[in-house]
Amino acid sequence: MYLKELIEFLEARDSAIVVPFGFHRPHSYRGYYEQLGFEPLENTTVGAMLECARSALGQTFEGYKGGSYTMERWTEVHLSEYGTTGEEIGPILLKYMVGEL
Repeated sequence: MYLKELIEFLEARDSAIVVPFGFHRPHSYRGYYEQLGFEPLENTTVGAMLECARSALGQTFEGYKGGSYTMERWTEVHLSEYGTTGEEIGPILLKYMVGEL
């Protein structure tokens, strides 16, 4: 999933929905530095995740082993702790997060 799609998905949901397992803290993804990672977070809201995703748009992050990477609309997104690989964020994971599955 691309950052643009993640933002659009979250914009279409009620921002007050409490998400038992969501994300925060955007960073350069360890697997591919030019891609975006978000750290897992328990008990957040759709609104907080949306704010986090929007904040990453156009932001430049340092890669795990150096280099600068700017996150754009077509940047792929992942769920991972900083410095680790994780899993791609996609529609099924997002629906699970917001309680639609």
